[in-house]
Amino acid sequence: MKVYVSGGGTGGHFFPALALIECLTHKGLTSSFVGSERGIENKLKDLISVESLFLTSKPLMGKSLKEKIPALIKNLQSSLKLAKRLSKDGVGVIFGGYASLPLGVSCILRGLPLFVHEQNSVPSQTNRLLSKFAKRIFITFEYSRRFFPRDKVLKTGLPVRRRLLEGLSLQSQEARKELGLENRETLLVIGGSQGASFLNRLAVEVFSKTGWQGIHITGEREYQEISEAYRERNIKVLTLPFSHSMELVYRASTIALSRAGASTITELSLYGVPALFVPFPYAVHDHQYYNAKEIEELGGGLVLREKDASLERVISALEKILHERESLSENFKGFANPVACELMIEYILKEGGFNAV
Repeated sequence: MKVYVSGGGTGGHFFPALALIECLTHKGLTSSFVGSERGIENKLKDLISVESLFLTSKPLMGKSLKEKIPALIKNLQSSLKLAKRLSKDGVGVIFGGYASLPLGVSCILRGLPLFVHEQNSVPSQTNRLLSKFAKRIFITFEYSRRFFPRDKVLKTGLPVRRRLLEGLSLQSQEARKELGLENRETLLVIGGSQGASFLNRLAVEVFSKTGWQGIHITGEREYQEISEAYRERNIKVLTLPFSHSMELVYRASTIALSRAGASTITELSLYGVPALFVPFPYAVHDHQYYNAKEIEELGGGLVLREKDASLERVISALEKILHERESLSENFKGFANPVACELMIEYILKEGGFNAV
């Protein structure tokens, strides 16, 4: 048996796929990764510990008809190329995004078992299409159920990398010391794998106004600009473009100001870091807003639309979260599932026609 895993284009699709691969390897199961040449997965390919293949798949969402036709041709060519390479005892697991389309189509062409994982509350077009051919659809948010055949849906939560799970044993004081911070309340600002211009500029004003200790993950594009803004104002905030040691970052943090991607929400939940979510307003189908609303309804954080996120309202909301941190943290911890990978693998083996391990 060989498990083919695909997910990419953005970190939200790639990191859960990477987490599943780590779990498969840990269980002694063989897997391969399929991604796109143009996605974040190709830039971070050194993180992939198994055989990987990067295809010339292209996005379709938001493209004109003139752009969609050559993209469709490229995706079909990639699918046919991949289909020839799949083992007859293989099974496909896709995490959505345009990078997943060729593996999904290839599995259908070869008649191989296909499984879909939907990270967000509102599914991608790729997952909606391929779910019709899937044996099982794994979801992260309850809101997703309405988009899929109910008899196929199983809520597993989002797979999380082993390093983050192992980091749960860290103490806050230990993590802060490792990061060069004082042992006091700490605000984390994080905009997802690509960063977030609005949050980056807002964060500078928040830290300038409050004097809070902070960690700010800016994304690579604006790292120099934001770092310089802090230096000019003589504000001491740990500023990072990206971090491969997120277990330290999360454990060191008391509360967060964040976008609302599924991976970020899951990882914050795992560490019990309640957040003020300011969803990216241009996310496809406004899925970040619905992600965040589910957490607010769970009692794990608050949500502000970007248009409503004035400096005063943001600071007021963060102060409220800080004041109610203990109860919000406890509620929020109930969202993440630390054994999401194991649960997925159990169903993949059983429903893919293989013996469980």
